[in-house]
Amino acid sequence: SDVEIWSDMSGSQWQGTPLIRTDIGATSESELSFLDVAQLGEGHRIEQFHLDLPASVAVAKRFEFTVRWKSTNTQEEWSWASSTGHNARVALRPRIANKAPASYWRQQLRSLLRPACSDTLPPPATTIADSWQVSSTGASCMFKACEFDNAASGADFFGQLEAIDGVLTFARKDPFWIIPRAGTDASVAAGLDVVLVLVELSSGAYAALMPFAKDAPTKHTVVFRTGPSNTLYLRASPALDSAPSSIRVAASVSRHPHDAIHDLFERIQQTLPHISMDELSAHCQPPHATSLSGSMGYCTWNTFYQQVSHDRVVSVLSEICRIGRATNQPVPEWVVIDDGWQATTQDNSQGQLSEISANKDKFPDQLKQTVQSLAELGVTRVGVWHALWGYWGGIDHSGPLAQRYGLEKYQRKWCPAVKTASEVWLISKTCIAAFYDEFYQWLHGQGVTFVKVDYQAAFETLELDGSDVYSMYNAYYDAMESAALKYFGPGSVVYCMAQTPHLILRTLQHLDSVTAAQQREILRNSDDYFPDEPESHGWHIYCNMANALWSRQLQSRFAVDWDMFQPGKPESHIHAAARTLSGGPLYITGSATDYSHQDLASVLGHTCRTPLPSPLISSSCLFADMTATTGFLIGSTTLADESAVIISVYNVFHELVVAPVLVSQILTTSDSTGSNRYAIHQQSTGRVCICQTLADIYTLALQPLACDVLTVARMAMFRSTDRSAVLYAICIGDTSRYAGIGVVERNVFGVVQNIAPGTPAPRSGSPLGNPRQWILRVRLASGCNGVSFALQACESTPEAHSLPVSVQSVRVQGCEIDEWEYLSDTEILRVMFKPPPSNSTAICVTIILSA
Repeated sequence: SDVEIWSDMSGSQWQGTPLIRTDIGATSESELSFLDVAQLGEGHRIEQFHLDLPASVAVAKRFEFTVRWKSTNTQEEWSWASSTGHNARVALRPRIANKAPASYWRQQLRSLLRPACSDTLPPPATTIADSWQVSSTGASCMFKACEFDNAASGADFFGQLEAIDGVLTFARKDPFWIIPRAGTDASVAAGLDVVLVLVELSSGAYAALMPFAKDAPTKHTVVFRTGPSNTLYLRASPALDSAPSSIRVAASVSRHPHDAIHDLFERIQQTLPHISMDELSAHCQPPHATSLSGSMGYCTWNTFYQQVSHDRVVSVLSEICRIGRATNQPVPEWVVIDDGWQATTQDNSQGQLSEISANKDKFPDQLKQTVQSLAELGVTRVGVWHALWGYWGGIDHSGPLAQRYGLEKYQRKWCPAVKTASEVWLISKTCIAAFYDEFYQWLHGQGVTFVKVDYQAAFETLELDGSDVYSMYNAYYDAMESAALKYFGPGSVVYCMAQTPHLILRTLQHLDSVTAAQQREILRNSDDYFPDEPESHGWHIYCNMANALWSRQLQSRFAVDWDMFQPGKPESHIHAAARTLSGGPLYITGSATDYSHQDLASVLGHTCRTPLPSPLISSSCLFADMTATTGFLIGSTTLADESAVIISVYNVFHELVVAPVLVSQILTTSDSTGSNRYAIHQQSTGRVCICQTLADIYTLALQPLACDVLTVARMAMFRSTDRSAVLYAICIGDTSRYAGIGVVERNVFGVVQNIAPGTPAPRSGSPLGNPRQWILRVRLASGCNGVSFALQACESTPEAHSLPVSVQSVRVQGCEIDEWEYLSDTEILRVMFKPPPSNSTAICVTIILSA
């Protein structure tokens, strides 16, 4: 074929240049190593071409390109790879020194906004709340709002963004949810309240800005509004015209976008008054043994909606557990009974809560019998849904609750969740603590151990003075959180419809109270999962990945929740993979038939799940809506010990995408052994490649709503005792599941010096005591039933000739080994074993090998 690349890199005029054919099989470390031809479909073939150009050729810093081709020496028409508006895009970014001078970073923020409030900035040397903080890797400061007359104008001019190449705003879709809006101009969020702005500067740096009320962060909401030409306005609710000096805009700049966001939140937290949670947790239950983030759950919502009942819940879970155990699939360890279980006047947005007990027609024996029946199936935790103020329509003012608690009447404005204006009766602030104490005490007595608290931002739909809105917020949150700790313990609340500036700032005020990972509360990270709306699936994953930029800054208190998903549907696999890699809970909905049509074990394993940090969205995905862009949505998760990076790749576009993954830019693993070799595992094909040098890019092909995972692990390097040979080794975890490397808790490698008593005799190979002999010990998470190792040995000479590896002994402490096999052609050792009966016992694998 003849292939040409056409671009506007030299200016406005498009030009074509022939590409040069490349031998695909030239090296095993080719960028095509992980291109799965099966994803391309029938009738496709692979040819590789390249073109090397100096960056100086590009006149434009940002340009588009496309490719055309035709058969060689024919008169046929050229075929084009894309159409107008769908070309590939390239951005050339200046390199920033690893340690730039403080003056450089200070200037980046000074020149970001013109005109803004630079004349009000305090001298750099001060350390008060509005001062600069500058280092060799970035800077942060506080902008003051100079003149603020919010009561008169609704929004006041703050500044104009200058010298920027891209904008990512996080805007309020409605009172309940925050969504990403990305593009080249801040107008992408026109008409919406913007909580946070991230911009790509023309200098190559990234800056983040977020407004707030310094002295009263949970009594006022301050947001941006955007205008033409990248103008920013400030809007406060309630109006702050009497105290404009309270308005602050935190700003940070860094070489990396994630660092800019992190530094921004850290700076805001330093500024806010701290609120201790000691009083709330004075009478706290111990944490439950089953973590919502470390096991699989089930939610009744998309199965029954509001027609949930005891019989239906027990029936569907009985069948799911029967099928799962018969087919060696994971089964739910916890269940949330969603909307529809309560005693209400009606099951809709106008329904009102009559009593704290369950609906007697749906749950004749209340919840206790349901909890007991589910426990017999192996479900260890049951939670229930409720709205923060009781039910969607508030409290029944003529029902039993009205006889015990004081109620107040409010007018509710139209909002997307209600779609009608109405009056609501709510429990007064003075009575809400007593209500929650009674409510959660009753739930505790029924065997309930956690709650999903929904509709949390509903106070912002009331026709109230702003200060009253936030006093309601605070009173209800204090009462709910105190009762939850008292009766359920930490990690027992799922916060839903709660993506508000109020909750973000309230959380930052509480972040000194750091909790263990398994004790964190759960925060829904996006709007709902809609199984029957095909166009929503790609957006749902993109929205969650982007929102994790800010929600992961709250991860010392919250694990983020990407919502449930329904197995057995065409798009279920991408949702299952995304939830597994999300760092939050993984739970399903739907019928037993749905469950039986999907192999969940291949995604999340059979018996255990290791929680991970929230993924970091790739910088290449920040400034475009990836559901409308021909490219991959890419996230990366670095393990706690920085030994490996899990790169998740999603096609949320509506067509086949063949595109590169910039692995070398994503990888940030440290190295204490001097090794420069990597093991890369591809989830979709099971392929493992050992690379002496990482390629800058690896090309993948994915159909719409398909996904893949590349696990990149740096191999440890150890010399033999006689210094004649080198072993490269790494445990890449359970390769049968997504994020399987997460089961590896600790690698301990070394040369064999003294053989411990009880070490099994070699199965084959040289006797113990060979100087070219190594011992590998790995500690694995409980419940794991198999792992793989990448092993490579070579001579300790400049030529580094490879050496054959002989595995002599494999032992799994406390477990019965099913089988182990070393495949010399792929240099992979696989070990399968039966996990110990106790799911809390860590597993240790010991291997002796030689070269």
